[in-house]
Amino acid sequence: MARLVASLVERSVSGVSRSSRKAFSLGADLVEVRLDHIEPAALTGRSLSLIRDAVHGPAIATLRSKAEGGLSALRGTRRETALRVIADAGFEFIDLEARIDARVIRAGIGTGPEVIVSSHLRAPGDSKRVDRLLRSVCASGDIGKVAMPCTDASQALMLARVGRRVAEERKTFALIGMGDQGALTRACAEEIGSALVYCCLPGRPAAPGQFDVATQAALRSRGRVLLGLLGHPVSHSVSRPMQEAALRRAGLGGAYLPLDIPPAHMTRANLRLMGTLGFTGLNVTIPHKARVSGMCDEKGPSAASTGVVNTVRFKSDLIIGENTDVFGFSKLIEHKIRIVKGTSALVLGAGGAARAAVRVLADSGASVSVAARRVGRAEDAASDDAEALGFGEIGPGKRFDVVVNCTPVGMKGFPSVGLPMTAVGKGTVLFDLVYNPPVTSTMKRARAKGAKAYGGLDMLVHQGAEAFRIWTGVEPDIRSMARAAKGALP
Repeated sequence: MARLVASLVERSVSGVSRSSRKAFSLGADLVEVRLDHIEPAALTGRSLSLIRDAVHGPAIATLRSKAEGGLSALRGTRRETALRVIADAGFEFIDLEARIDARVIRAGIGTGPEVIVSSHLRAPGDSKRVDRLLRSVCASGDIGKVAMPCTDASQALMLARVGRRVAEERKTFALIGMGDQGALTRACAEEIGSALVYCCLPGRPAAPGQFDVATQAALRSRGRVLLGLLGHPVSHSVSRPMQEAALRRAGLGGAYLPLDIPPAHMTRANLRLMGTLGFTGLNVTIPHKARVSGMCDEKGPSAASTGVVNTVRFKSDLIIGENTDVFGFSKLIEHKIRIVKGTSALVLGAGGAARAAVRVLADSGASVSVAARRVGRAEDAASDDAEALGFGEIGPGKRFDVVVNCTPVGMKGFPSVGLPMTAVGKGTVLFDLVYNPPVTSTMKRARAKGAKAYGGLDMLVHQGAEAFRIWTGVEPDIRSMARAAKGALP
C-alpha cells in the first residue's frame, strides 16, 4: 500500500511539532519536513535534532533546491555539508536530488536514513524519457522519485503506464504528475505502483496538485468513489465542487477530477486505463461525447437513442455509456414552458446536448428544427425527429416558440456572439445551456427582444444528480449540489 506522506512547510520547531501532530491524526503514515523552508543558519546538528524530535512519527528530510522547485539556494560544498548533517539528525529518510546531489549519492550518505533519489522535470517529458529517468533514480537509491508537470490529463495517464511497467519489476518508487491535470497520479497512486504519495495539510500545499491528508486517505480506502470530467477544455466547469458536495453529503470518500484530454489523446485505451486505475465513473463534455459513445461496450437507452454519451460507468472490464443530458434537459424546461403539438422549437448546435434537446422536444410533440453552421452536422443531430437548417437559413421573419442554445457561444473562454438571434422575439422562451457565466450575452440579447431566457445551471445540476445515482446507487442531495455549483460561478 502506498504510504501517505504529509509535506510540512513550517519555519519553526513549534510549527513542525504542531503540523506533524495534526498530519498523523488525519491519517498520514509519515511526514516530509521541508527543510528548505527553514532558515539556512538553523541547519546545524543541534537545531536539526530539535526539529526531528519535534516530529510525532517517522519523517523524510527534504532540502529542496530552487533548481527543482524548492527554496534552498545552497549549492556545492555548502549543500553537501548541510545534507550530511541532516543525514545524522535521526530522520528515517532523506531526499537527495539526482542531478544536484550526484556526488553525495555516489559517495553514499552513511548507514543512517533510507535515501530517496528524486528528479523534478521542469516541463512535460515523453514516455521514453520518464521511463529512463525513473529507472535511473530507482537504481541510485532506496526509493526513486520522479515528478513532472502535467498540462493535460493524457500526460498523467502516460505516467500511470510508465509506473505500472516499472512496478511489475518490483522497483520502489514514487511517480507524480504535478498540477490539477496530474492529480490522477496521486488519486491512483496505489494502482500505479507508487510506494509513496505526497499530500498536505488543508490549505498548505507544498506542491501544485496535492490533496489534503484526509482526502488522500479517503482515496486509498476501500469503497472510495473516484470520478472525473473528460473534456477539452474543462477549466470552465463547476462539476467538481458540485459532485464533491454530493459525495460529502452522502458520506462517501473520494474525489472528482477535471481531466483535460485533447481530442488526439481521447482513445479507448486511455478510457479503459481509467477504469483499470479505479475510476468509478466519468462525465463527458465538449468535444468528446460522440467519440466516447463509440468506445463503450454497452449503452443505456438514452445514450443509444441520441448516439452520444455524457456519462460513463465502469463495471468489471466493461465501459458502459449513459446519457443523463436527456433527463437534465427535461428538468430544465419543466414548469417553464408548456409544449403542445405544433409548438415550434429551434435547437442551435449539433453536439451531444443538442441531440438530447431534440429527443426531449420531439417526444413532447414539438415541431423541431436543428440549426448549425454546417448543414451536414445539423442533419446528423436532427436524425428523423427534426428538420435541419444552416444558420443562414434562419431569416428575419422566422420566429420560434422555443429556442435552445446548445453551442458554447457565450461560455467563459468562448466568443459571445455568432448565433442567429433573429429566431428570438417577444413570446419566445430561450434556454441557454451555457451556465458559466450565469447570465450569458445570449440571454441578455434575448431579454432585450422581449423573450424569456433561462440559463443552463438547472440542467447541469439535474444531469449531474442522475449521473451520481448511476455511479453510486445513492440519492444525492440536489440542493447541496446546486448551492455548490452556484457558489463556484463568478
